[in-house]
Amino acid sequence: MGNLLRRAVPETVSCNLCGADDSTPLFRLRDYRLQVDNVEWTAVRCTRCGLGYLNPRPTHDEVARYYPAAYFGERAGHGDRYERFTRYLPAKRGRLLDIGTARGDFLARMRDRGWTVAGIEPFSDAANPHALEIHRQHFPDECDLAEEDYDVVTAWAVFEHLHDPARAFEVCARLLRPGGQLIVQVPNLRSIHSRWALQEDVPRHLYFFSERTLRAYGERTGLVLDRVVHTTDLFGGSGRGVLRLALVRATGRSIPEFFEIWRTPRIRRFRRWPTLALGWTAASAVERVLLADRVVRGARLSGQVVAQFTKPQTMTTQAGRIRERVAATA
Repeated sequence: MGNLLRRAVPETVSCNLCGADDSTPLFRLRDYRLQVDNVEWTAVRCTRCGLGYLNPRPTHDEVARYYPAAYFGERAGHGDRYERFTRYLPAKRGRLLDIGTARGDFLARMRDRGWTVAGIEPFSDAANPHALEIHRQHFPDECDLAEEDYDVVTAWAVFEHLHDPARAFEVCARLLRPGGQLIVQVPNLRSIHSRWALQEDVPRHLYFFSERTLRAYGERTGLVLDRVVHTTDLFGGSGRGVLRLALVRATGRSIPEFFEIWRTPRIRRFRRWPTLALGWTAASAVERVLLADRVVRGARLSGQVVAQFTKPQTMTTQAGRIRERVAATA
């Protein structure tokens, strides 16, 4: 009860991508997922570049309380998901860095496939059951790893949580060898899931991306956006729930009541709201057809996308040029 009554300490920010202060409100959401408090947050879109972000948003110091133990408990035991991550990596093995690696379950799979692996995980009390090389650093601010040391850098559902994704892209470009790949999975602003189904994980998600803004981040850091894959089998993103939300609101109920109904088991739902439950079940059946995973992916409307970038062979950082000069004189 104390957390619900406690007021968050917000900060107002400019666009992280282009620096503009001109934005358009998109939607307002509370923390409906974990219900840390009842603060309502506004998501906006930059009118200059199109980046989506919370404004105002929790500060660095304040945001930690939105990650209670329940958040990390939900992320445990996703072996199938980690296995699906592997299909985005190139066939040629090399050195892999995973940002936000948690216990290192994904890295362990890649090590078993012959990769040399390392991870970054800021939480010092996170387990390391696979005895991996995991750096306890806050990314990107505390990252002190060697330049041009990795063939692939991955970040699964990480960049949307960062206060400075521009800096994160810069650091990743520095860490990659020429020809290396950056693979990130982020929320898609241009989706039913994000815009109309109100299923963004606010305020933990601070940023919402599109193919346009991902390409712009790549261009400003020297990375080439190779492809954007719309996916619904990593962290959801189909947008199913949008018709049920419309139904609930049409009956005069609030958004918090919608999420209460969503979390109520089916039998109890019929006992508490018999008429509404019938409509809910019908709307759900329609959603399974209209918003089937293959339909959403084909229409490029998924709430989650995987973006794959390449660092050009000709892009060499200062550390790389020094190594080249040393090699030439050896």
